[in-house]
Amino acid sequence: PPRPSPHTHAFDIFRPPPPEGAPAMAAKCYPTVSDEYLAAVAKAKRKLRGFIAEKNCAPLMLRLAWHSAGTFDVATKTGGPFGTMKCPAELAHGANAGLDIAVRLLEPIKEQFPILSYADFYQLAGVVAVEVTGGPEVPFHPGRQDKPEPPPEGRLPDATQEALTTSGRCFPLRWV
Repeated sequence: PPRPSPHTHAFDIFRPPPPEGAPAMAAKCYPTVSDEYLAAVAKAKRKLRGFIAEKNCAPLMLRLAWHSAGTFDVATKTGGPFGTMKCPAELAHGANAGLDIAVRLLEPIKEQFPILSYADFYQLAGVVAVEVTGGPEVPFHPGRQDKPEPPPEGRLPDATQEALTTSGRCFPLRWV
């Protein structure tokens, strides 16, 4: 039977409350996936680790994952990592120039794991990219579903925009 993802991180359980004045955090609720799905995630992660290290393409894979996730809009709850990076329309967004290379590089590996959503697969590639380059082990919670249409262009945060602040203090997006 399906079960919640066993992949938790100490920060998910023992995260301190946000500072006074910050928006309240919602409780974490992760999708339920099958044991078969979890096994495919583990195998795909091993394949990605070898591939990303061999091809020395960690920056590209991390950029793919970020550009996919960075389109989430808090107000409308749309956009985000839903596998739409494979769509020509999203690859044509100006900020995504060159990410078609990442999509093409990953496709032969993705084909070996048809059970996995593209949404999970692209985010897993980003997780592996961080780990392969000596970064920390990143918690991965599978269960994202692919969506057929990409978000509109212009959703990625712009470095020239003001940071989200309350009382002159910046807060991480996870508290929004």
